[in-house]
Amino acid sequence: MSAIPIWLYWQIWHMDLIQSVVLYSVITLVSKHLFGSLCLQNVKFVLKHKVAQKKEDAVSKEVTRKLSEADNRKMSWKEKDERILWKKNEVAHYEATTFSIFYDNTLFLVLVIVASFFILKNFNPTVNYILSISASSGLIALLSTGSK
Repeated sequence: MSAIPIWLYWQIWHMDLIQSVVLYSVITLVSKHLFGSLCLQNVKFVLKHKVAQKKEDAVSKEVTRKLSEADNRKMSWKEKDERILWKKNEVAHYEATTFSIFYDNTLFLVLVIVASFFILKNFNPTVNYILSISASSGLIALLSTGSK
């Protein structure tokens, strides 16, 4: 996701792709570190617990329904609870991961476009690129550390 704004600056701001390859690489790697490793994990961690709480009843009904009568008689309550917990964690992990990717990527692109076209529009395209990508990545990293 951090590399998508390169197209924006290459096509719209007319920054030469070959001359700016070092700048693009450095800023993209820094943005990828801030954005990729920190933000996605932070948002996923916060969302996973919330999703697990909301999906608990539905997952337990589904797991209980899938267990046949024979399995139901042979299993102890502890084993049934472990299966339900495992399935609940699996569902919560998947949903939290997909939503955090969607949320962070959307917010990143919106912030880059707003910063590039409205806030920093009068700056040199090179300075505009550095500031808009860095500020967007930093702001998302800051917002992802919140607990709500």
